[in-house]
Amino acid sequence: MKFFSVALKNLFRRRMRTGLTLMGIAIGIAMLFSFMSFNQGYQESLRKDLRNMGAHMLAIAKGCPYEATSMILHGGEIKDYLTSEDVERIRQMPNVASAVGMFMNQKIFPHGKTLVVYGLDDAAFALKPWWVVKGDKFLDERSVVLPEEMATELGLSIGSTWSMPGVEGEFTVTGLLEKTGSQDDQFIYLPLVTAQQIFEAEGKVTSIAITLEDISKIQDVVKSVESLPDVQAITMSQVLGTAQTLMNSAQAMITSIVAIAVLISALGVMNSILMSVFERTREIGMMKAVGASQGDVFALVWIESVLLTLTGGMLGIGAAIAAGKLIDGALRGLLPFAPSGNLVAFDGQIVMVSLAASLFLGIVSGAYPAFRASQLSPMEAIRSE
Repeated sequence: MKFFSVALKNLFRRRMRTGLTLMGIAIGIAMLFSFMSFNQGYQESLRKDLRNMGAHMLAIAKGCPYEATSMILHGGEIKDYLTSEDVERIRQMPNVASAVGMFMNQKIFPHGKTLVVYGLDDAAFALKPWWVVKGDKFLDERSVVLPEEMATELGLSIGSTWSMPGVEGEFTVTGLLEKTGSQDDQFIYLPLVTAQQIFEAEGKVTSIAITLEDISKIQDVVKSVESLPDVQAITMSQVLGTAQTLMNSAQAMITSIVAIAVLISALGVMNSILMSVFERTREIGMMKAVGASQGDVFALVWIESVLLTLTGGMLGIGAAIAAGKLIDGALRGLLPFAPSGNLVAFDGQIVMVSLAASLFLGIVSGAYPAFRASQLSPMEAIRSE
């Protein structure tokens, strides 16, 4: 028997039902494929961002590490500060190549808009070698560097004057930061001393970026830093772990939705094949009457199920790849912190896993209808019509 050609003919005989079943499978597999791609892309992008931070570890005021991570990665407000003396003490510690104090805080205006201010000096700029700044960085204490997109929205260019709401005097735009694709595109950059003055925090910093001479001795430096009063050290691996913890609840929710979608797809396939079996009871009886074995009938119905799920799986994977940019944009709008780079990373391994899931779905969901069809008695099937 030409099982595949017969199975295809049976599926094409019921085009509407086959199409709806394919759509359900495609949605489920597309969600599974996108979720796996998101997991991989998010991890890779986050690690890349952390490598690009240019520091091996950070020192912050003691407190909740989740709050610290929010400040570092998302521009949250930290009310406890370190001092310039802490920066100097860390700079003198063994195995410390450099220690750079940075200041970050935010101004919240009555209408609810938040403006994140980042105070830097030349040493802090050196920790961000991937930045491309058009014009100059800071020429004096009243200089400001704006993200290029923000400057365009405000109608500003290099040499323009800009006023910060609630702050006396004007700032001169001396540089424009080209788009980085990260949270850096949402901040404004002022000289460290100026940012400290605006928030009445002279001589204070929110974090100290530390680079090491020998990365293998990072734990020794952690102990040295945390020996200072009210100072906490966070390594980049800890930041990564904390950010991942913040993502766990969202991933659990997405996993549940994907599992439900795949389950619904499996039930849809089972229902479609069962209905096909019921409608073809007499036909199956005739097949068995002219010599088809139980194994032949089982194989025919099972192949129909597998063809449905594999085709739906390929359609779902293709749709997910085609909609990659839309999915990436939607995720960036939902996540509390979205690293730069592609949040959705497609590769061959994920494609193969998704196709394997489609095959498994077909095998499992088609097993019962195939068994049911194979057990039909020829005479009873013919008489039932």
